[in-house]
Amino acid sequence: MKPPQLLPLYATLALAHSTRGSHHEATAHSRHGDHDAQVCRSRTPSVLPGFSSDSTCILDPSDLIATGGDLFDCEAENSQHAWTHSSPCFKSGGKSGATFCVFTDTSFAEGRGASFVTTAKRAAHLASNPAFTQPEVIKGVNQDLIRTMPVKYEVKEFPGKGMGLMATDHIRRGDLIMANTVSLMIDYRTFDELLADEYQQLQAFAVDYLPKPHRSAILNLSTHDAADSLSHIALVDKITSTNAFDIDPDGDDEEQDHGFYVVFPEIARMNHDCRANADYYFDHETLTQYIHAARPISPGEEITISYINPVMRRAARMQRLQRTWGFRCNCHLCTQERARTDASDDRIQQINELTSEFRNYRPESRANPQLAELVISLYEQEQLYGMMYQMYTFAALEYNGVGDPWTATKYARLAIEWGLWSVGETDSDVVEMESLARDPWGHWSWMLRTKKRNGWERRKAVDDDDE
Repeated sequence: MKPPQLLPLYATLALAHSTRGSHHEATAHSRHGDHDAQVCRSRTPSVLPGFSSDSTCILDPSDLIATGGDLFDCEAENSQHAWTHSSPCFKSGGKSGATFCVFTDTSFAEGRGASFVTTAKRAAHLASNPAFTQPEVIKGVNQDLIRTMPVKYEVKEFPGKGMGLMATDHIRRGDLIMANTVSLMIDYRTFDELLADEYQQLQAFAVDYLPKPHRSAILNLSTHDAADSLSHIALVDKITSTNAFDIDPDGDDEEQDHGFYVVFPEIARMNHDCRANADYYFDHETLTQYIHAARPISPGEEITISYINPVMRRAARMQRLQRTWGFRCNCHLCTQERARTDASDDRIQQINELTSEFRNYRPESRANPQLAELVISLYEQEQLYGMMYQMYTFAALEYNGVGDPWTATKYARLAIEWGLWSVGETDSDVVEMESLARDPWGHWSWMLRTKKRNGWERRKAVDDDDE
């Protein structure tokens, strides 16, 4: 899980929206109330030229369970993009009255395909991204399928974990391990505004419309428990709830309060570790999830990511993982002896207490460069490598805030270097640190901590009034 933006609220208003993703952390999709639902069925477009019947669905729209209301034609609501499929649909009986459909493009990403469960308006917004309008920007991205770069891992079974990824070569910190375009992207509003059997059917159609190899990759994902007795629709729902990431909307999306529930079957093979050796971020323009090494990884070592916010005490981490994914964590951090566990928990508590100081620009804040150095040390002791860019950002702001431009520039450069592979080049913190590194004196943080602490701004305002 990626934490909120680091910079003070007043400084973030002009910044670009952050593009971050995290593994889904809900045991079941939330349902709120009953709806008088309608079933909408538009004409199913034919498969695009050049694609075989493997791209068609297993289910058929006629198999839909009508849960109430009348059938109606939703063709007029379809997005202008040339979707291979833009049905079936369900209309919410809730306050919004929105119609949610399956939108699939089997030609997306050189024939890999992608499915979206959302409204026509939001589907049109997604289709306006360069991933659709400039397909060359994602050419060769899906290395798992077309091997555009040397692959330094293999899929193998790990005792007690199931399938996972093992490094087959030395991987340096910051190296790209994997990049995959989105497979299945579900509007979170479907879980709030549709009945369970409705959104589950839409999920199943979304998977079934994908080209056969892609569909098979999703259906072969783990459910963390027995799935033999599940129906096809229930199996897809179990797979998505077990393997999905939460993705925030991009800055131009009008639905800022509603994110997406996203599946990447290859990335979903990666197992959890509370001190993972890899980190990830989602790029909205290319609809791609990137995985980079957070530290050097040796051949034979499992490649892992963290499913949860790693800055949690052991008991909280164990509880979250058990409740959400149904497994007891056996990573080295959770199984070390009691004395080391207690020391780790104490560091985590201190990190959480002290980092709030950096967001406080009132005179009483204890934040200063020395405090930033302390928390950097705590992060290093806790091996929070995927989050180091945050503390380098805080350190850059603190040093600049007391008039030390050269040390501020040092930490800004470190924040950029670590942030590029942890959150991506368009992340607002990375962009802000690039600005500071170019001109620390012209940056908004220059001498800000000293000004706030000494009340210079208040005195200047009084002097201006006297004049």
